[in-house]
Amino acid sequence: MPIRGLVHRNAQAEQLHELDKARVASIRRSLLRWGRRNFHHYPWRFEKDPWLSLVAEILLQRTRASQVEPVFAEFRTRFPTPHALAARGAAAVRNLTDRLGFHGRGIQLFNIARELVTRGGAPPDSMDELCRLPGIGMYTAAAWFSLHRGKRAVILDANVCRWLSRFTGFPYNRDPRHLRWVQELADDLTPRRAFRDYNYAVLDFTMSVCKPRKPLCEKCPFSSNCRFASRRSAVPSPS
Repeated sequence: MPIRGLVHRNAQAEQLHELDKARVASIRRSLLRWGRRNFHHYPWRFEKDPWLSLVAEILLQRTRASQVEPVFAEFRTRFPTPHALAARGAAAVRNLTDRLGFHGRGIQLFNIARELVTRGGAPPDSMDELCRLPGIGMYTAAAWFSLHRGKRAVILDANVCRWLSRFTGFPYNRDPRHLRWVQELADDLTPRRAFRDYNYAVLDFTMSVCKPRKPLCEKCPFSSNCRFASRRSAVPSPS
């Protein structure tokens, strides 16, 4: 690696180390506090059934929660179990899920239902096994385990990467799988016990405050220490 690149990487590592030691606990507490005050009461957040909660996380992939709500409510009535979906067929679920776009989602759910029927009807209780189901990636698995199954997992998507990048000033390329500093910082921030509350908070925060466009820095509990907010405030507004 060129000397310049090595110096840059070492400088980032040093800054991140200082952030870890001095501020991670404070950031975590602030986000938990914000999340409990601004919790979004979507129906799937109270769903106890493993199958239906997994369906909800699949429906939410790259889709707004407001769009998912009516579809999830109807899905829960029509296909309350994997057996019900497998018996009705792929066309029946596609008529419902196609309302959300991503037309392969209905086929995915049908294939998952058929696979789960062969397993006795319940989603697997292992991250590796869950990720072997059709179309289930690490993000969906982490969301399902941490939000619905009481198992700690780190939620890391483009929204979370954007927030961490803005806060630290470190660049990212929208793909967290190859960014070690993002993975390590997200893991450090995720509590060992209150991970469910934290993960809901980070989802709500990055969707409603630290948005891709027009972030609401004036409502952000981290703006005083955020590199992005500092640069933004330093730019004079047009007269």
